[in-house]
Amino acid sequence: MQFLTMMRRRVPALAALLLLLLTAFAVTQPLRTSEPRPASAPAGEFSAARAVALLDGIAKVPHPAGSGAQADVREYLVGELRKLGLRPEVQTRVAPSNAEDSPAVVGSVSNIHATIPGKKPTGRVLLVAHYDSVPTAPGAGDDGSSVAAILEIARVLKSGAQPRNDIEILFTDGEEQGLLGAQAFVDAEASTRPTADPRQTVVLNMEGRGTSGPVVMFQKAGTGLTSAVRASRALTTSFSAAIYERLPNDTDLTVFDEAGMRGLNFAFMEGSAHYHTAHDSISRLDAASVQDMGDAALGAVRQLGGTDLSHSDPDATYFSLFGTVVSYPAWLNLPLALVAALGVPLLLWLGRRRGLSPSGAGRAAVAFPLTLIGAAVIGRAGWWALSLARPDFALSEGSVHHLGRYAWGGALLLLVLLVAWYRWARRKASPLDIVMGVLGSFAMIAVVCAEALPGGAYLFTWPALIGLAVVAVTLRFTPAESPWRPVAGAVAAVPAVALVLPVVLLLLPALGLSLIAAPLVLAALLGAVLLSLLEPLPSRRAFTVGMLAVAMAGAGTLVVGTALDGYSADEPRPVSLGYALESDTGKATWVGLGDTSEPTVGRLLTGEPARYDDRIPPLGDVALANGPAKAVPLDTPRTANVSSTEADGVRTVRVRIQAPADAHTIAVHADTRAHQIFDATVEGAKLTSGPKRPGGGWGWSFDYAAPPADGIDVVLRIRGKGPLPIRVVSIAVGLPDGADAPALAADQSWASWPSVAGQTFVVRTFRL
Repeated sequence: MQFLTMMRRRVPALAALLLLLLTAFAVTQPLRTSEPRPASAPAGEFSAARAVALLDGIAKVPHPAGSGAQADVREYLVGELRKLGLRPEVQTRVAPSNAEDSPAVVGSVSNIHATIPGKKPTGRVLLVAHYDSVPTAPGAGDDGSSVAAILEIARVLKSGAQPRNDIEILFTDGEEQGLLGAQAFVDAEASTRPTADPRQTVVLNMEGRGTSGPVVMFQKAGTGLTSAVRASRALTTSFSAAIYERLPNDTDLTVFDEAGMRGLNFAFMEGSAHYHTAHDSISRLDAASVQDMGDAALGAVRQLGGTDLSHSDPDATYFSLFGTVVSYPAWLNLPLALVAALGVPLLLWLGRRRGLSPSGAGRAAVAFPLTLIGAAVIGRAGWWALSLARPDFALSEGSVHHLGRYAWGGALLLLVLLVAWYRWARRKASPLDIVMGVLGSFAMIAVVCAEALPGGAYLFTWPALIGLAVVAVTLRFTPAESPWRPVAGAVAAVPAVALVLPVVLLLLPALGLSLIAAPLVLAALLGAVLLSLLEPLPSRRAFTVGMLAVAMAGAGTLVVGTALDGYSADEPRPVSLGYALESDTGKATWVGLGDTSEPTVGRLLTGEPARYDDRIPPLGDVALANGPAKAVPLDTPRTANVSSTEADGVRTVRVRIQAPADAHTIAVHADTRAHQIFDATVEGAKLTSGPKRPGGGWGWSFDYAAPPADGIDVVLRIRGKGPLPIRVVSIAVGLPDGADAPALAADQSWASWPSVAGQTFVVRTFRL
């Protein structure tokens, strides 16, 4: 009889748990990738098999901008576009970056452009992917998979009816060095189409931030386009766009957005441990992610290809929910958040006679922010401890192969914190009081987000509004002694599970272990509204034992995971070693971001960590592990055709700088302690960014990507006494023969680019 009584008391909690599990299952199904379609799929459908078959000509070897391998890829792409009946053109141009707050980057780029003409265009849809790779990676995921997907999309479009709008294909060059190809295209458009309305160009940019995972539409530039987002069926949330805009990350869409064009950014993000490494290869690329990318972009381009692009809808809040995209006008964010914020005290006031305690809810609400702070501390402290115990994790910036085990460990520790808070709050509050306190926190965060982060307000507004409605119905229709009352909070958690859980799961691979604090804070908000499932609470002794067990499980997961997390040929360990030759003195140095604990390369890094920003400026202002290296004869940067004229105390210096044949980049730094540089022109392109004021040592600089064999012309306008010292650094892939460089084992890989790993730096100083 006692057992049956206990089970009857547990029925409401079990029913609520079942509802929550069904909700979680439904909202996580879209996070699964599609089944890749075979090469025999109908001509009107996107086939990952057909797209992946093209990758041998695109991403078999590293092909950075300006390399011979990239020239081969360019020839292959032009040929494939011609096979589709298109008339591609190669657009070659010198392009400067336009980032005001960062050192200038210039480069020689060759974009590939083709057009599928529309019947009666109201604008154009621009399908974009970059066809260059980083110097150290084949780039199958980033961004060969997108290039191949666009070729397959073009085939599908050519096999069907002519679209209303022009569909243009743009394979950009020099994206990895500074979005140079996109900038070159925009600059060319400004001169050839000066009167065109940029808003009538919609860019669909396709990226790879890993080698697997579902495709996410993570950024929307400009107004409208929600119909295209819905047609793509890609996972999406305006929260990610709001966050991305505040991060220092950029894609080609950044350039198009700044030029006034509208657009959508698509990417898959799992497998990020392979990103920008030699293991971003065809064999590791998940064809299911290619299928997702193709389906998403094709759905969007079909919708945009048939709509009137001269009009756009107002901006909107949008998010994926149960396989579709929900959207509503963005101006509703603040009114809805205010309704939620006002609804909390109103319901507390009206609910006093039905058992709600405003003081109990207030007690829970006041203490609840401590759990959010605690979640952030667990994330940050956990990463700090893990990076100390495993320096190789820090070397990969948290992009580890087995993120899940560390996420589970952090989640278990977070659970202990949340349950401790709940137990404390329950001393003077009922379960519904605590739920009201949490919903009050949701409402307050919604109001703040509506002003500061509008795209993310929905995550907190709708759980607050629907949760308040559930509590109101519970108070109205259930007596105080009903066993359903304690678990009403869990039922109120359904919208939080539906909206917050997918975002947490998407953020984990996107941010990695180093930024795991962010998804943990969101998880704390989600977990807090689920805690009424614990009702009725067990005895203090059982409670304490249970929480100790959970804490030990969480800590044990982290400790055991850290100790046993090994590497293999499929999941290699990142190592860091570069070679620097200062040709002025003949001194050679091994440099790295790791330490002596690294296998294979650590034995060469015997010196005390030191900064090299004065001697070898591109190595940056961080202390690097180092050790003496054998100096070997290498080609060095050269100058020629130096001339100087002076007028009104300002000298105009002209110089031609030539890099060694194997250099993918040259970095030019000037010592401005005794000189002021007014402006500079490189290969006819005027620099618009980079520090230019005196007093910064070697701080004035520019990089030139893909330097031509015959060199680059540089013109400087300067003021100052005596010759201007410049330090030119050539950067090439690989460690030099004859320097006794170690060979990496099968389970090792150079750390993710850009870094010193696997690269040679040759420094030479000139006086102009």
